[in-house]
Amino acid sequence: MFIRPCEGRITSHFGEIRKNNIVKEHKGVDFGSDGSPVIKASASGVVTRAKVIGGYGNTITIVHTLNGKKYETLYAHLKSFTVKIGQNVKQGQQIGIKGTTGKSTGIHLHFEIHIPSYEAGQPNAVNPLNYISETDITEVQKLLNSVGYKLMVDGIEGPLTIAAIKDFQKKNGLAVDGIVGPRTLAALKKK
Repeated sequence: MFIRPCEGRITSHFGEIRKNNIVKEHKGVDFGSDGSPVIKASASGVVTRAKVIGGYGNTITIVHTLNGKKYETLYAHLKSFTVKIGQNVKQGQQIGIKGTTGKSTGIHLHFEIHIPSYEAGQPNAVNPLNYISETDITEVQKLLNSVGYKLMVDGIEGPLTIAAIKDFQKKNGLAVDGIVGPRTLAALKKK
């Protein structure tokens, strides 16, 4: 469906609460400065914004129609854009470079997915990790299935996959955090 928009470890997850003088729920996923600074279109679509938007700083939004359903992705805190409003982009095409514009404490990409569209206050925001297909997650799903879980192997780190990871961790005396780190991966491969 969607692909990861850039390299970099996840530094903030969807739904985390921020306390910088105000309590506010985080409506996206932040990808750190490690890896390439290039930002790519997560899916093919049409650029609807390429401008400064308040605390987001330099921001791009893209409208997508996938399987007849409308989505809008948002890419914030960019150093620069390589696209214009109204431009058609292909999945994986470079659209910008990570930066630290707007209300940002360091170089990263803040990424959001909205169904059907972005609106101020982000009432349509959904957890991007439930829509991004990743090869690492596909491998984890296959490993979990090989030890008795019955997951759809789609590469999406959705609630069922996270629940299975936590269940496996609990049953194997590992830290129950839903993250497949080196110890959890080694335990899965050992089974």
